[in-house]
Amino acid sequence: MRDRISKQRSQLILSQPFFGALLMRLQLVEDPSCKTFWVDGVSLGYNPAFAATLSDLELRGCLAHEVLHPANGHCWRRGVRDPDRWNRACDYAINPLVLNAGLQLPAGALIDGRFLGKSAEEIYAMLRQEASDQQKQQPQAQSQRSPQQQAGNGQTSGKEPSAMADEGGAQGHAGNGAPQASPDFTPGEVRQQPQAQQQALANDWKVGVMQAAKAAAMRGKLPGDLSAMVDCATRPSVDWRSVLHRFASEQTRNDYSWAMPNRRYTHMGLYLPALHDQSVGDAVLVRDSSGSVFDETQRQFGAEIEAVFTTLQPRRLFVLDCDTRVAQVQCFERGQGIELGPVRGGGGTSFVAPFAWLEEQGVHPAFLVYLTDMDGKFPAVPPAYPTLWASTTPLHRIAPPPFGEAVEVIV
Repeated sequence: MRDRISKQRSQLILSQPFFGALLMRLQLVEDPSCKTFWVDGVSLGYNPAFAATLSDLELRGCLAHEVLHPANGHCWRRGVRDPDRWNRACDYAINPLVLNAGLQLPAGALIDGRFLGKSAEEIYAMLRQEASDQQKQQPQAQSQRSPQQQAGNGQTSGKEPSAMADEGGAQGHAGNGAPQASPDFTPGEVRQQPQAQQQALANDWKVGVMQAAKAAAMRGKLPGDLSAMVDCATRPSVDWRSVLHRFASEQTRNDYSWAMPNRRYTHMGLYLPALHDQSVGDAVLVRDSSGSVFDETQRQFGAEIEAVFTTLQPRRLFVLDCDTRVAQVQCFERGQGIELGPVRGGGGTSFVAPFAWLEEQGVHPAFLVYLTDMDGKFPAVPPAYPTLWASTTPLHRIAPPPFGEAVEVIV
């Protein structure tokens, strides 16, 4: 089987040089304990019994599929996410690239038209939101059944709602909504190296991806979607939390003033300026409540709101929920405890309302941060205060906002 896999790898080097060059970076490991394949950025493991069931074209497609995981950084971008759901999200992200390259995948490969062009992080968030929605619907559905139906369902099912939700997410759908994957299909594993080795491995693969892309482009065999993938995979990532705190901290009015000389040097006859601390005035953070921002993103953004309030201690903190109108306003004053209420709203999206509300109320904040998917109408006139757009849509897929700074928020 190893010779057969090596032969298909050689075929990829000739016909698909991008995939072939990257495959040479992985060591082949025969592993009967795995169900299909696994990859960790250093080795590519395969179950010889499963590989024997594949045709040459399917095996070639599987090899290309596996190498796209480290090429996209999937082996070190998982973080604390659920491994099984992360595996599925990664497969949904890369399978269209394999098929568009003219390669073949086994029956049951995860394909869903909803996820085309989205990153693994975006797809993971969508799968997690769908599982959460299904869990919420389970108690409602059970409460509407008769006691006999509930008892019968419990005897036949015997599964937790979360397990049922995960199984539902594992079945792929085509663009028309028709299921494509069989319920028994199991994606290959996307394994992670130890934390201490991940950064060096990530840097190494970025260089390798750029070299492979350049070699394939010189031979005229780098499709446009693979070129776009290379751009995304090699783009440096930024932690949105650090950007948020940096942006908020920059608005503090710490400066040196001659109004009160520095006492440390007066005994030497030196009159030097002292650090004058004028605390932050009002801070405004807006949550897009149109439903386009997922629950987990709202929760993590809420945690950062509390961290900003605790760290900077603004005079007042306004938290606005807005869809096409301001649906909820929460105000917390300095020294007061903060406990954010649930997000309210659910209509469309317009960015005009929060800025108009602040003007009507005579509030002139030190800064405003807006969490949104960036799909809405902007104010015609930019505000006088700094604005940070926390975008849940990757920045390369949106037009730059007409004012303010933008940071990508992918949870």
